[in-house]
Amino acid sequence: MVQWHDKQNVTLTVQVKKLVNDARRLLVALTDGHEIVRQGDAFGDTARDTETKADLFLGRFLQQGLAAMPCVGRVTVEGMPELIGTGGPLWACVDPLDGSLNYRMRCGAIGLPHAICVTIFDRVHSAVFDDVVVAVVADLRSNDMWWSCRFFDERTSFLNGRPITASSAAPLDLGSQIVIGEMYYPENRERLVRAFAGTRGWLRSCGSAAYEMALVASGTAVAFISDRQKNHELGAGYALAVGAKGIARDFDGNVLHTRPYHFNGQTPVVLSANQQIADQIAERLRRG
Repeated sequence: MVQWHDKQNVTLTVQVKKLVNDARRLLVALTDGHEIVRQGDAFGDTARDTETKADLFLGRFLQQGLAAMPCVGRVTVEGMPELIGTGGPLWACVDPLDGSLNYRMRCGAIGLPHAICVTIFDRVHSAVFDDVVVAVVADLRSNDMWWSCRFFDERTSFLNGRPITASSAAPLDLGSQIVIGEMYYPENRERLVRAFAGTRGWLRSCGSAAYEMALVASGTAVAFISDRQKNHELGAGYALAVGAKGIARDFDGNVLHTRPYHFNGQTPVVLSANQQIADQIAERLRRG
């Protein structure tokens, strides 16, 4: 297998960002993207997802673009058959439209967030979270784009071309800080209600996990909490948070660095701005 070197990640990042920008521009011209083409149990259901025409349109475009890169040996896109490349050393993982229901329900307004999420690993098989070399999350409503790039063992995250650092604010204060909790799964929703019972403040979810995790990296939110976050988006969320000097851990306090990455898997996660907030959230989850 051809060896991959970190110094090539900058070029790869530029290529992936251009591909994502092209996909975003094409989506603007797609007038019937909201139409349902695959009827599952619900949007976001891990077993039988409901998908729109935009999901498949973006998925095909991104899959073809990534497979055409000589360095990519495997492309996995949510809801599509996997594509094996020509032997390149990298694995590209794609959630083409994270927040499909938000996209469908815009009703003529800018709507709630919906995003493209692309994660590139430097292993075609048996990857762990810390094998992410490039991650890109793009808000499809705007020109906002987050990305993370690993360069000689240093991971740095950016928003719209500027390096970002997660919030340094501590301790945890829901009266002045935003905490995002995954509200799709009832068990997680009920656990969050118990953990923050009696606390006034800004516990919220806007329905696109990739976007929500990116907000932690750039300081809008101080934490993202989910007891079963889909790895489709979590690889990118991990890279963005760690590259912004944030914390990525499971509900037991273990860091995610060496945890095996499974595209269709789910992982309990707390992404937080700093260690003090991570510890306070862990204590609340234990009590709840």
